[in-house]
Amino acid sequence: MSDVRTVGVDLGGTNTRAGLVTDSGEIVGRFRCPTRLDLGADAVVQGMVDCVRGAAEEAGISEIQAVGIGAPGPLDPFEGVLISPENLQCMHGVRLKEQLEAALDLPVVVDNDANMAALGEQWLGAGRGVDHFMCVTLGTGVGGGWVSNGQLMHGFNGNAAEVGHITVDWNGPLCPCGNYGCLEQYVSATAMVRRTREKLEAERPETALRSEGLTTQAIFEAAEAGDGFAAHMFEETGFLLGVGLVSLVNVLNVERIALAGGLAQAGERIFEPTRRVFMERGTVGVKEHVQIVSAGLGDDAGILGAARHARSVV
Repeated sequence: MSDVRTVGVDLGGTNTRAGLVTDSGEIVGRFRCPTRLDLGADAVVQGMVDCVRGAAEEAGISEIQAVGIGAPGPLDPFEGVLISPENLQCMHGVRLKEQLEAALDLPVVVDNDANMAALGEQWLGAGRGVDHFMCVTLGTGVGGGWVSNGQLMHGFNGNAAEVGHITVDWNGPLCPCGNYGCLEQYVSATAMVRRTREKLEAERPETALRSEGLTTQAIFEAAEAGDGFAAHMFEETGFLLGVGLVSLVNVLNVERIALAGGLAQAGERIFEPTRRVFMERGTVGVKEHVQIVSAGLGDDAGILGAARHARSVV
């Protein structure tokens, strides 16, 4: 499989990004365009086609072997169908693999964007050299990808490692997935902002934070400036994340977990309480061997993982 060139595509709610990736994992051509959800599914698919061709053109390469797509779930990776991605309403039920193969005349694989990030990190990032690895993304929602014995794990219908939907409070808030008290309702960036705003309005704490225009970056900056309430919100979020990771490791027995996404950029503000709670509550004989680290590839993880996954059909 020498000199294989594949394109990885990261389909997001705001932008679609593509990269042409070499055998060694070097991205030699890039292209991005807005995800035109306002124009409907056909426009979104055409944007992906344009990104693939643009990345190849930017690299000066006329021939590629396959294309990998990382897209928000839930989706069917075996048939390449987007089922009901929450932030891509116009793409519900779209047979993405079929449409892209027809447009590009190339083999196409479609998978969950968190899975692709995990595969990229396991190949070239924080999971390199580890056979049992998980990547957890902390962004608008909470996603996860699980690699075991070097293989991406899908489950019976392609929806394994839905980290955000394990229960941390059986009596917690209703989640769009239909469950109550999901981890995503506590440790996503969206949830952290919501919980902070609720406490601001209900408890009137002494803090410089205000409900209007509140972001995780604002909470982080306040905590760094010595705001006790803001620091508490990171402590509480890290505590709940640690509780969730204990359950994940007990079930999946991974040896390294990489945290990715905007909230993970808070560094020790989120990592310290997460690791501490994990060590307090984890299983003796297991927890001592598990590393909780920062993801290493940034926004390129999904592109690299998707390009790597595309090699499976070459």
